[in-house]
Amino acid sequence: MPAPAPWIGATVRASGGPLVWLTALAMAVAVYLVAIASGRGDLLVAGGLALAVPLLFAIRLEAGVLLIVIARPTLDIFADRSFASVGGLQLNPASALALLVIAIGVPYMIERAGDLRRAPGIYPYLAFAAIAAIGIPVAPVFGSAATEWFRLTSILVIYALAYLSATTRAAVGRLLAAVLLSALLPVAVGLVQLERGGTRQIGDYHRLTGTFLHPDPYGIYLSLIVVAAAAVALGSRSGWRWLAALAFFASGVALIGSYTRTGWVMVGIGLLALGLVRYRWLLLAVPLAAVLALTAIPATSGRFNDISNPTVQATTRRPGNSFNSRIQLWRDNLPYARQKPITGQGLNFIVERTSNNAHVHSDYVRALVETGMFGFVAYIVLLLTALGGSVWAMVKTRRVQSRLLRVAALVGVATSVCYILASGDSNLMTQVAVSGTAWALFACAHAAGRVASDLAEPRPLSGLEQRRMSLRARTGIRSPQPPANPV
Repeated sequence: MPAPAPWIGATVRASGGPLVWLTALAMAVAVYLVAIASGRGDLLVAGGLALAVPLLFAIRLEAGVLLIVIARPTLDIFADRSFASVGGLQLNPASALALLVIAIGVPYMIERAGDLRRAPGIYPYLAFAAIAAIGIPVAPVFGSAATEWFRLTSILVIYALAYLSATTRAAVGRLLAAVLLSALLPVAVGLVQLERGGTRQIGDYHRLTGTFLHPDPYGIYLSLIVVAAAAVALGSRSGWRWLAALAFFASGVALIGSYTRTGWVMVGIGLLALGLVRYRWLLLAVPLAAVLALTAIPATSGRFNDISNPTVQATTRRPGNSFNSRIQLWRDNLPYARQKPITGQGLNFIVERTSNNAHVHSDYVRALVETGMFGFVAYIVLLLTALGGSVWAMVKTRRVQSRLLRVAALVGVATSVCYILASGDSNLMTQVAVSGTAWALFACAHAAGRVASDLAEPRPLSGLEQRRMSLRARTGIRSPQPPANPV
């Protein structure tokens, strides 16, 4: 029998397969057995509520992904509140959600490994996670290193599931919209804090934190939203254009109030990246806006003064705010990379070795010290694949008549440039609220490239799919027909 004609978008399951459902059932049994054996009603109630997440993923992958993308940036507000304790481990909503996503996400990744292979960042991310895991046994505090590794893995799973869920043009649009909507509560809380005069004083500044624990990750998260919203507002012609513009200005105000220099620079670099690849007028407008902000708003110019003034110190337990202090941190920690150049010192070594739990403020230095030279190379490759996959998507989306796919690819290019920059002087590697959002955006861009590629050059059905269709034809079972408008 001749092979059936290929089509786009054939037989993509919206729900989980047998392995996913078996895992969800096993999770339910385990939670209830532990709760009953311990005789704790709080654990029984909390476990029952938490099981709604894997159940949602099993029923419909995209619904679970959208829930995680929207909710995760808000959950850090509960970071210091635990709803249950298991074996001495305090579970808060963010940590419980990370464990649930990993538990239900890995079976999805196994079941759909064939589709996942096309994700540009999946192999580098798996390699980096595997290398980081090797250093856990040699870490100074095993539990701390394992916790950091689970955070790293949860970001990987978010990227993989987001990529798998965005199988059509409409799904790509929903994922992009979910990322922008995730800023609703963080921005609203930040604006309320702004009206009240800020929530956290660092140095001479009352800085906004929104739903985050510290203004720096809050500002970096907002900068990703601002750049993504700018790309959507400039590239879209629908009603989303005005909603994106609103998100741009509201997030921008909150970003200014966070006094996060890295976030400010990220926005400038991201908008310049948009200017280089699409909107040339931004190459002139962005420098002019930066000069205007530095001259007209004293607080912004004052925030950059300590970069050149090493005597300025923040009144916190952490190193001073000047860039010189961060350079000193890098110099203090880099020698540890020579002690264990292969395995590294183990995740969270830099924090554990200091009496005040000071971070190194550079993922590059952290990758080298804590995961060794192979981990450092893997991390650099990982960041480059985020950008390279988005550039590839931008090339592919130019060949199809879809403004939405082109905007999604453009968002990936601009935000990946921002993320690579921020990773140089920030702690993003295991910061789930920030990096989870960033990698969801990269997954959206990479999926847009895949959808566009399949539109331009439809892939033939695999041998297994052809045999299934042949069997259906012989038995008289009608084969599913391609949708009239698959994207």
